Amino acid sequence: MANAPEQSVIVVGAGPTGLALACELAAAGVSCTVLERRTSPSAQSRAMGLYSRTMEVLDLRGHADALTAVGRPVGRMVPARGAVLDFTELDTRFPALHVIPQSRTEEVLQRHALDLGVIVQRGAEVFGLEQDGSGVVLQVRTESGEWEESADYVVGCDGAHSAVRELAGIAFRGRTYDIAPVLADVRLRKPPPDDVLVLSGGGGVMVSVPYGDGLYRIAVARRDRPWTREAVTLEELSELLTLSLGFDPGPYDAEWLARFKIHQRIADSYRTGRVLLAGDAAHLHSPLGGQGLNLGIQDAVNLGWKLAAAVQGWAPAGLLDSYETERRPQAQRILRATDRATALATSPSGAVTAARRVVLAGLLGRRTVRRVAGEAISGLRAGYGGRGGSGGAGLGSGRGASGLGGTGRRSSLLRAGLGGLGVGSGERASGLRAGLGSSGGRAGLGGSGVRAGLGGLGSLRAAVGGSGVRVGRRVGDLTVPRPGGAPVRLYELMRDGRFVLLDLTVDGRGAGVAEAWGSRVCPVLVAGPVGELGGVAGLLVRPDGYAAWVDGEGDPGGFEGRVREALLRWCGAEGPVARRGVEAGPGEGALAGRERESEAAEVEPEESAEVEQA
Repeated sequence: MANAPEQSVIVVGAGPTGLALACELAAAGVSCTVLERRTSPSAQSRAMGLYSRTMEVLDLRGHADALTAVGRPVGRMVPARGAVLDFTELDTRFPALHVIPQSRTEEVLQRHALDLGVIVQRGAEVFGLEQDGSGVVLQVRTESGEWEESADYVVGCDGAHSAVRELAGIAFRGRTYDIAPVLADVRLRKPPPDDVLVLSGGGGVMVSVPYGDGLYRIAVARRDRPWTREAVTLEELSELLTLSLGFDPGPYDAEWLARFKIHQRIADSYRTGRVLLAGDAAHLHSPLGGQGLNLGIQDAVNLGWKLAAAVQGWAPAGLLDSYETERRPQAQRILRATDRATALATSPSGAVTAARRVVLAGLLGRRTVRRVAGEAISGLRAGYGGRGGSGGAGLGSGRGASGLGGTGRRSSLLRAGLGGLGVGSGERASGLRAGLGSSGGRAGLGGSGVRAGLGGLGSLRAAVGGSGVRVGRRVGDLTVPRPGGAPVRLYELMRDGRFVLLDLTVDGRGAGVAEAWGSRVCPVLVAGPVGELGGVAGLLVRPDGYAAWVDGEGDPGGFEGRVREALLRWCGAEGPVARRGVEAGPGEGALAGRERESEAAEVEPEESAEVEQA
């Protein structure tokens, strides 16, 4: 292309994934424009649940407090009658499923993006794409005309019908289910408990989530109710709820009634050249378990710092490609798990339903198993494969870790996602066995009953116990003591999207080494012991909150060399990096953004009968 790109990155799509990515890029000092086909934000909320790990990664950039202010934490999930998952037992600042309408999540993220200098242009439809080795050119139209936009990179966050994916020629393989759930935001005269409730049986499943103001999000799917374009009525909803609950809860005052299709699809590749995909543009799956929105936001936080490194010229070899090798396996696991979960939850077999209830009630009555299952569903066990450990570093092994343990043999016990909730599929049963004792994980229950009842608890390996931080795994929000100052939360140190190097040595030799990497690394001299880091001399935390490198207290004479090696492998060569765009200071945006609202005509509305899944 003859002309230099006008901006570093164009993000197509102003949903939660696109806006989260724009915030990540802007925090790292990368100029970014968001193009959105819709002329105004949607008032409807297709997704509305943020799990603990998603709240944590949003907290890394300071979004979480604004979201908790407009949402409601729900502390318990009931995956079957008599079985309870208690999120309040989790070791996190966000021990709940946070029920936040998607429209409010978009509002919070857009406000932060604008504050960081991001341009959001609405009513702008992308209809053409060309790329070469120097950049990407998009053809864009609004009511007022057509023009071209150029950038170093383009990321398609434009949903299930992604124009970017289609124009880039990336296949989106999969299938559409032959069931069509009914969705409603409605009030109930006889409401269920204020928990996340999942009830299955007789070929159908019902999910109920309380908004907290008397309104409930209800979704009901039945095998005998295929797709139709007929409008959903309160009478139909009442009939479906009666089949699931055994009584009519009296739905009324509906704010939203819709019928939607369920798709299971994944892009062949998340990247082709300078074009990348994230969120629903890259993967779609059954909404059972509410993982879609969470998966997309975590795509954005994984991609943002890597793309910023590529734009700014300091990315080590393979770093940008590691976005796909880390995130695509996560999506594949969710697709498999939710597919099995949907089949299990809508099974017409009374024996399967009964076995599921008995086994879940028995297993979740054990605190250790309950905690591990809660961590799995909440994303707190998510992680990525990686080389290294004490003194090691690397960009990963080319595959994402399941988040519940490493790859290996599968247990027939653990096949389909906890109680039909779509937990990532499991590889090992050792953690479950540790929680259950010496019974080999079966707790005296027959194998077929366990398989039907559990539906796959995930690879609950021996990480049930254990302590310390491991390469490629989540680093919690540690309290970090500092010399001459008050302790600070780790996540507060990560507001501007840099690596953080925690130096636990007495003389701070590692922190001194990190200064050569300038704005890419925030070196922190730790002034006292940190309980979670017993036996650790140094910890390099990635901008997305996962451990890049961990150094034990061995061979103190070689510590500086090991720090330097880790920084070279993760943060590129020493020296300052010229940043195109704005470099934001810790926790603040350097420029105020602006939103360009075009005078375009209303975009043709989607079919009112079909609602794309979150």
